[in-house]
Amino acid sequence: MVPTARILADRRLLVSVLALLAIANFIGLALVVGPIRARVRTLTQRATTASLAVTTATRELHDARQTTAGSVQAVSDLQRFYTQVLPASQPAARQVTLVRLAQLMREADLSYDRRAFAQEEPEKDAVLTRATLKLSVFGSYRNLRLFLYKLETGPDFIVVRDVGVAQGDDPKEPLEAALTLSTYFKASDGS
Repeated sequence: MVPTARILADRRLLVSVLALLAIANFIGLALVVGPIRARVRTLTQRATTASLAVTTATRELHDARQTTAGSVQAVSDLQRFYTQVLPASQPAARQVTLVRLAQLMREADLSYDRRAFAQEEPEKDAVLTRATLKLSVFGSYRNLRLFLYKLETGPDFIVVRDVGVAQGDDPKEPLEAALTLSTYFKASDGS
């Protein structure tokens, strides 16, 4: 076999050139490929961050659109509530609380003793005005429950704010119920 030292001596120029090329290759890797690899890593991280940001922004845009759609629906529902459910004015509120309640009491076979209609002064910048009716009704427990059921399930917007029931000493006497009911109407001209 030929010793390695002799091969290196005979091929010194070729070995030197190959050694220089190997060193140049390592330097090239260190100076060119290393920074490119680091740049690729940085760009990959930026792309991942941008992708997450796009996903987040898309989700936020979707949420904002749903909120806007919900707001539009809420405004529409509120306008429908003001125009179709609530009484339109103070006379309409009076009619709902007095006339409609009298009709429901007749249907439930109740009688009433006294009733007082009052309109509360609306607060500053209030959209709605509250009209309150206090009345005393007389009848059986079953009829009182029927009246309250019809009142609460009826189409009119009447809020039962207070119910007080009392019975006299004689169990055969009808129950007396003191009711406080309210409805609201849109305060258009401060009325």
